[in-house]
Amino acid sequence: MQPSSARTMDPLLLLGSVILVAVVLTWIIPAGQYERVSNPQMGAATVVPDSYRRLPAHPIGLGGLLLSVPKGLVRAAEIIFYVFIAGAALTVVEFTGAIGAILDDLTKYLAQRQLLVLPIVSLLFLFGGAAYGMSEEIIAFIPLLCALMHRLQLPNEMAVAVSFGSATIAGAFSPFNTFLLGISQPILGLHLFSGFLFRCVVFLIAISTWMAYLMFRAARMKAPEAFAAHTPEIEKLGHSSATGVRQYVVLLILNGGLAVMIVGAVRWSWETSQFSALFIGIAVVAGIAGGLKLRGTSEAFAEGLRRVALAALLAGVARAVSVVLEEGKVLDTITELLFQPLQHLTGSGTAVLMLIAQSLLNLPMPSDSGKAMLALPILGPLSDLLHISRQIVASSYQYCTLGSLMNPTYGAFLAMLALARVSFTKWLRLIMPPYLILFAISAVALVVAVRIGLR
Repeated sequence: MQPSSARTMDPLLLLGSVILVAVVLTWIIPAGQYERVSNPQMGAATVVPDSYRRLPAHPIGLGGLLLSVPKGLVRAAEIIFYVFIAGAALTVVEFTGAIGAILDDLTKYLAQRQLLVLPIVSLLFLFGGAAYGMSEEIIAFIPLLCALMHRLQLPNEMAVAVSFGSATIAGAFSPFNTFLLGISQPILGLHLFSGFLFRCVVFLIAISTWMAYLMFRAARMKAPEAFAAHTPEIEKLGHSSATGVRQYVVLLILNGGLAVMIVGAVRWSWETSQFSALFIGIAVVAGIAGGLKLRGTSEAFAEGLRRVALAALLAGVARAVSVVLEEGKVLDTITELLFQPLQHLTGSGTAVLMLIAQSLLNLPMPSDSGKAMLALPILGPLSDLLHISRQIVASSYQYCTLGSLMNPTYGAFLAMLALARVSFTKWLRLIMPPYLILFAISAVALVVAVRIGLR
């Protein structure tokens, strides 16, 4: 039990270190700020290009350091409560026995080809990531996916990989991402989903690379002979937990709810509050249909709240980093320092440096929408001066979101690692090789886009 607890605390210790580093930066980096104007179309304020100016120093002291955590929790309240409610709702579904029965059936029927389960499971998350940038919604599924990995004799980091990894990579390369492209292209004055064919080609290359890596690593983690050795145990599990009518009804309720979630996100721009309400409905209906009755449903819901408590709080504590940098007035200075070198380059070099600079901006600004409001109004006019299509800027912004795969200031990501009991270093060992390959694909794609004059 002790090693497991240490791994669970690793994200919290990591976050504390990053918050301390952010505080130190407010004493070292000069304070500064851009002017901002309201953008009614996006419902937020965007930066005025060439408006950066220095400000008196605003270093953060001990009081500001301690206050940053509760302030971060308040700012992330909507996500925190989503994690609580979604985690509790899926615990209700789990208590009905439907998930366990289906997983046992799945592993029994694919006993000789168990690695095929990985691409099958990835499809939901690939579609969610490609369609609307699915991210925080994945947190609640991690315990269920860990149970599946256990049946496949694979480590828990694969549960995070097939879900969060698949959704993040799909979103970063998707030609129809309603969230990332829906933010970036209107800010840059581009038609929504313009450059579609070019992005389709890059998307297919990136997803094929990722799926091939997943299958390769899974095969290395457990040899096929080991799967065959567990076949009798799998068959026993399948027979001992027969799937009945109640289990199928519960799964129909769950899948119907997830379908409504995806449609709501794409068609009606639903956010976490609507997702939370939907999960409350799923919990009540599934619990009663699964035979738990009202009392059993309530008890299962309470147990789910207990399970995800640490993960939910991590999502809020991570916001303390941006609170420190914003109140220390150094976030805009960091942006200015990252983008200044771009003015001295032309062509392909500028495109690649845009990708690098925005990827580095992920650390102080993990919010994709916040990063767009901060960076794109600067990079858009800059690209005009350098005679680079604004489509290149939109692509570099989208590709830079790959950094979410290993960003220690992104609370949702840390929450998933905590739920899966996977240490940050163990996750880095798994994700670093494909990240470097996909980053190289992104850079090459930008160079090609510049050469062919993508518009």
